[in-house]
Amino acid sequence: MSTINHEIDRQAADWAVKRDLGELSPEAKAHFDAWLAADVRHLGAYGRAEAVLSRLDRVQSGAVEQVRALAPAAQWPRRRVVMTGSVAAGLAAFGLFGTAYWRRVSEQVYVTGLGQVREIPLADGSLVVLNTNSKVTVRFTPERREIHLVQGEALFDVAKNKKRPFIVRAGDMQVRAVGTAFTVSMLPQRPIQVLVKEGVVELNRNGPVKTPPVRVKAYTQALAPADAPIVAAGVAQSKLDRTLAWQFGRLAFDNETLQDAVGEFARYSDVRIVVDPAVAKRTVTGLFVSNDPIGFAKAAAAVLKLHVEVSEREVKLSGRPDGAP
Repeated sequence: MSTINHEIDRQAADWAVKRDLGELSPEAKAHFDAWLAADVRHLGAYGRAEAVLSRLDRVQSGAVEQVRALAPAAQWPRRRVVMTGSVAAGLAAFGLFGTAYWRRVSEQVYVTGLGQVREIPLADGSLVVLNTNSKVTVRFTPERREIHLVQGEALFDVAKNKKRPFIVRAGDMQVRAVGTAFTVSMLPQRPIQVLVKEGVVELNRNGPVKTPPVRVKAYTQALAPADAPIVAAGVAQSKLDRTLAWQFGRLAFDNETLQDAVGEFARYSDVRIVVDPAVAKRTVTGLFVSNDPIGFAKAAAAVLKLHVEVSEREVKLSGRPDGAP
């Protein structure tokens, strides 16, 4: 690493800590903005410094010794020494120098195909898990972290940073979080759904009819129909686990009707399952590979004593010709 890059990263660590401690006066804020604008490398270094700082609780001891190599420790209070040292040490450890990952305003687009599940580490330390046939845009600035769920479903594991809110938009819904884990889904002919796994999120509607914000805590599912108020209800651990099984490439059913189960499989594969209406209300329980509708159909047929007919792009389930139950 060059001496110039080393100095830029030291300055970025100092600015990140000052902002975290709330030490920026209006004059200092103007200096900070000028520093950011002066060199594109400053933007990249500052973004990486904030990413490391957001996970400071996970940094091990030894930070004071790291920062002493960068600047005289006597100049700063102990807390700043520890925090800045951790940020600088984190930057050095990960070797993330350059400008590829951060800009003053950066935007990336991520998509998944049918049956694909994708993990996306974000520059701030957060993680997005994108479900099948989904799309998000990610837009980060030094002040905000904004995600737009264009379609589909995503799980967000948010790195804590109270100075820099994490906001997910889906349709007219806005979900605001600090440090938490939750899913947002926006599927055709279904209300927008938010399922909170950890922490608390705040829901806002941005449509023509303004409603008060709704705070949703862990183990709660919120539904936001297009023309109705947000409805939130608690969910059991078992249901939450089943609902989130998709992140591991699975679909979990507990006494779901064949009709509903088939509807879920249609999201993950272009091989269609066609169910005879006479058996559509029979129920299935189990854990299945989400992009294997043929395997599911054969398993359901064996358990429910159904007739299964497999062709190239379609699977048919019906009652047995011999009239067996």
